[in-house]
Amino acid sequence: MDPAVVDRCFVDEVLEHVQVRDLVVGDNPPHIRSESFRDEQGLEAYLEDDMNKDYSCRFISVCQRNSWRPLQITRAMMSAVVNAHDLSPSLWQLASCFYTRNLDLEDAFCVPLTLCITGPWIEMSYTIRYPEFKEADKEWAIRQSGVCHRINTETRQSVFLLLNPKPNAKAHMVVNQHLSSRRDGMATDGLLSLHQVLLSAHLPAWRQYVATFEAQFLPMANSTFATYIDEPLRLGYDHLISMVNLENRFNKTISLLASTTELITDLRALLDNHALMPASRDDSHTDVVFDNHLRQCAAFTRTAAYLERRVQTAAQLLSDTLSFRDQVIAKEQSGNMLQLNKSAVFITTLTLIYAPASFAATFFGMNFFAMDQPSSRIICTSMIWIYLVATLVITGLTVIFYYWLIQHDGVLFWRLAPKVKVNADWRALARRLTKLDQNVELRDMYRSV
Repeated sequence: MDPAVVDRCFVDEVLEHVQVRDLVVGDNPPHIRSESFRDEQGLEAYLEDDMNKDYSCRFISVCQRNSWRPLQITRAMMSAVVNAHDLSPSLWQLASCFYTRNLDLEDAFCVPLTLCITGPWIEMSYTIRYPEFKEADKEWAIRQSGVCHRINTETRQSVFLLLNPKPNAKAHMVVNQHLSSRRDGMATDGLLSLHQVLLSAHLPAWRQYVATFEAQFLPMANSTFATYIDEPLRLGYDHLISMVNLENRFNKTISLLASTTELITDLRALLDNHALMPASRDDSHTDVVFDNHLRQCAAFTRTAAYLERRVQTAAQLLSDTLSFRDQVIAKEQSGNMLQLNKSAVFITTLTLIYAPASFAATFFGMNFFAMDQPSSRIICTSMIWIYLVATLVITGLTVIFYYWLIQHDGVLFWRLAPKVKVNADWRALARRLTKLDQNVELRDMYRSV
């Protein structure tokens, strides 16, 4: 991995403790040894101490402060973990998925199951994405957890490293509960039982996640199919945007479930490969659990795909309805304009009919003419040329000015055109500022990479 890319995944100062829990089953009764660290010296001393190497399962939990921030561990501390347990370089690829970001980048990317085999040691690493409901905001979010598991297939000693999207994440809690149940003698431990525990904790949330957005979609779908073009529409372009967002959510759900399905299939195949993973009585039921998880993923995928097709159909219908509605409005406006044009033609016709009579009355009503009463004749003054010259000059100037405006319509007509005022409310300002901030952050991120 590029060192610059890896460095952005770690912090310089740890604020959330790195937790280490060792399950020691050699003693009677079994017990758990728990420690927390915020510095490299303490963590390295604990991991290198021979007195602390009697564990059956070592659980190391590292978290982010939130899912868009780097891991709460320094690079030196992570190197100490890698060196103490002889972990493969694939761990750095796993850690590269947890970094500082301001946009939902790589929102559908999952690191596939990666295997590294060294003698009796089998190391596997992957990331899994799953939905989680945020009680504070009353909304769903897609979380990401990373797993690196190193197993000795002969001694059954294992190191389980978990990268959490927040402190005290659900994955962290369920693994702790599983280790506690083993300490109390309430559960047996197959080699892949911790993976089964994680999947059992997160897979059921997909059903509620899909159902929540289905509940948002159904009212819009019912209104869309009950809409008539010649009646006022109850849905608009904002609802069309909401449908497109729902379509994107269902599409991402299908992609993430496909990644989870591939992961479970690979784990199931690894469990069946007895040459790599010798079977034991503790693993007898794990393959059945993996099969159940596969069927769950298939059911959730079918539901999401069905809803995605429904959203596509409804969005297309609403788009066509809005388009046809605009055409109806345009047709009505065209009819109104036609009536106005007919009225304008009628008025123009009347003007043409009465214009000659009005001109004659105005012309002979001017002071250039007078009635000679004795001879009953009209007398014209010799200064009538002033009227003729003035008329010709004004008419010529008018025609010249008209043709000049036709050639330079942008000079005057643009200034006379009505200006559209922008509604500068706080929402429009927020959208503009958000867009500018996102562009700057994207540019800075790509420059750093």
